[in-house]
Amino acid sequence: MRRFFSLLALVMFVALDLGGCPTSTGDNSQTAGSGLSAGDLFSDSASPADRPDELTLAFPECNEPLSVDAWRARVLELVNEARTSRGLSALTYSQQLESQATQYACEMIGYDFFAHENPVTGSTLRERAEQFQYDFQIIGENLAAGQPTPEEAMDDWMNSAGHRENILNREFVELGIGIRTGGTYGTYWVQEFGRPRQVSIIEVPGDTEEMVGR
Repeated sequence: MRRFFSLLALVMFVALDLGGCPTSTGDNSQTAGSGLSAGDLFSDSASPADRPDELTLAFPECNEPLSVDAWRARVLELVNEARTSRGLSALTYSQQLESQATQYACEMIGYDFFAHENPVTGSTLRERAEQFQYDFQIIGENLAAGQPTPEEAMDDWMNSAGHRENILNREFVELGIGIRTGGTYGTYWVQEFGRPRQVSIIEVPGDTEEMVGR
């Protein structure tokens, strides 16, 4: 029987300064609750095998799984099931955070480490958000490695208090997911949670939340 390593790491960062990188436009994210299924968020006319993969050129050992779109959709679905079952709002999907998450998965594979700070480049979560011009009020990151399926990755995160706190944090409104294969642990999972500066949460009666764009 093949055994899989199970590693977990988490971090959350709150921006306290008033400056920041230019924020992206609303075109970088799609909302699962806007009539699209989770599968629609990740549909593409070309399969992963047919699409050019610049990250693989930079990190030859970092591969895009053939099922990556389905896996990302499943992780998003499981996260939102966990949130809505507890009366929390569902997260919207951010392609911008996905790009950040995917590159970091490749960095962990290519440089052979598992941590929130890259020991080779020294990059932190905040610096990676700045690199991808994600102007945030609050940002968080969950990492996992070695789990062969989205369900197992989510089970491990939900069974860890800190990771579960990120998943269920009412301050987050967006999620991006990076999944890559290769390296020491076989499969690397990265969740990037965020709340852009232009989005505020207003509490309204009935234990519901309203997101307001600014």
